[in-house]
Amino acid sequence: MSDILDIAIVGGGVTGTYCAWRLTGDQGITGAKVAMFEYSDRIGGRLYTKTIPGMPNIAAELGGMRYIPPSEEDDASNQPMVSNLIDALGLPSHVFLMGNPKPGPDGQPIGEKDNIFFLRGKHLKMKEQSDPDKVPYNLSWNERGKSVNDLQVFAFDLLVPKNRRNSLDALMDTTVFGHPLYTYGFWNLMSQTLSSEAYQFMKDAGGYDANVANANAVAQLPATEYANTSGFKAITGGYQRLPLTLAEKAAAQGTDIRMNRRISRIERGEDGVYSLTVVETETQLVYADLGGLREVTRDKEGVEPSIVKAKDIILALPRRSLELIEWVEWKQPDVKAMVDSVLIQDAFKLLLAYDYPWWEAQGLVAGRSITDLPVRQIYYFGTEEDQPHGEKGNTRSLLMASYNDITTVPFWKGLEKGAPFLGRLPEGVKGVAKEKSGSGEEGTPVPLAECIATDAMVASAHAQILAVHGLVDVDKPYSAIYHDWSGDPYGGGWHEWKAGFRYDKLMPAIRQPVPKDRVFICGEAYSNNQGWVEGCLQTAEHVLLEKFDLPWPAYLAHLKDQKAAVLGP
Repeated sequence: MSDILDIAIVGGGVTGTYCAWRLTGDQGITGAKVAMFEYSDRIGGRLYTKTIPGMPNIAAELGGMRYIPPSEEDDASNQPMVSNLIDALGLPSHVFLMGNPKPGPDGQPIGEKDNIFFLRGKHLKMKEQSDPDKVPYNLSWNERGKSVNDLQVFAFDLLVPKNRRNSLDALMDTTVFGHPLYTYGFWNLMSQTLSSEAYQFMKDAGGYDANVANANAVAQLPATEYANTSGFKAITGGYQRLPLTLAEKAAAQGTDIRMNRRISRIERGEDGVYSLTVVETETQLVYADLGGLREVTRDKEGVEPSIVKAKDIILALPRRSLELIEWVEWKQPDVKAMVDSVLIQDAFKLLLAYDYPWWEAQGLVAGRSITDLPVRQIYYFGTEEDQPHGEKGNTRSLLMASYNDITTVPFWKGLEKGAPFLGRLPEGVKGVAKEKSGSGEEGTPVPLAECIATDAMVASAHAQILAVHGLVDVDKPYSAIYHDWSGDPYGGGWHEWKAGFRYDKLMPAIRQPVPKDRVFICGEAYSNNQGWVEGCLQTAEHVLLEKFDLPWPAYLAHLKDQKAAVLGP
């Protein structure tokens, strides 16, 4: 049986690379034959970092970009797994600023106070969101004077006693209007709690549609995403460095990493060994039929699928990727219900590179400005010369021109077919592969992402950005990249639990959806930290500890006595 894998890991994102690293490391399974299969030519999954010519020291994050370190008072709070893992791997990190760090008149950092809200055609600063005379929403008397975060707290106070908020079990057992809290969609519940104007204010000014999506109210009510904070951190050089480092170490430890390999089918043999049908893929830069230059992974023509056998399988995948694998057990009603228990939420990012940070003239240094226009959230990512290894005198700057989800993603998808935005190379910067524009003139599309932004996208985003900042015009960007996570194999950028599911009981079950099968599922989709790397690590560690009997990870040794708090349900 030497040709049979002990463990096949499907997915080369942070979940899959973490499992490979742990299983083949010093605390792993001695002599285990482990292989990891990634459908594309890229390690990272929904962590995807690029750099733009002229700004080599600014990470252009097309996927996840930050994490929340533990508080000084509690080492197990917030996101202890990813924080300690980053430190253990020796990856450098820095504070992810959400506002101006310079001191204001009171001597305290200005923070996000002067960042912009542009809502219903009116400008106001974030510090003015509690001013009922400036907020352009017809709030009821008991909602006036409250920020979006205050409104969420207000609703929470009305519905849930404070002594039931610190326990997921207690929240699940809470009854609201005669029904369990988990049976409500958040929007449905807010329609009985707040005015429609308050709900719309929360949606528009919160930045994310996901904040008020009609997901499970137990997960949605305690949300704190509305409040800007200086408590975020980021990996210097980009978040993708985490899975890349894990993959590199896993390979050195003996993991066989097989890129451009798609698992299309799983079958269980009579001997209990699984057969995985492996399709060879290729990743190429192509012009789409209706226009647009994009990087596409597809099955390689003329190559027959192969069969790989494995005793155990770890599916380190989001929901849509699971559904793309043919496995007879998916058809079982209880398994299908578990897989269907989460919403797949679309997400989109568009980043623009400018020659200088024109927004600083308005006191905007970091963090975000928010609008109800399709760009939704605009993040200020700094200037090359201000980076630790940046070139002095280089004022080129990065703007996340559009960070949006769910309802506004279709706006941008409607603009993704057409001539690619070729941009231009800044003076003194060496070029990359050149393409000809429709007029026959040479330009430089930079850098290569799954999709290079189109002329229409950039023009629309630039016009909306001007409106948000109250400007007539500024110099146009010299480069642009974007990524839409709603296509296969991801399906979306993150997941949220559907209403009606008591997911505290479901999470342990879906980690091994069929008890007789050694097929395990982990990743953020079915976690208590959806949309975060922490959720990936929590579910992965549950599988490793409970299904493979690995010891508690050494990098978390100081938190072993707080296992429940660290791993969650």
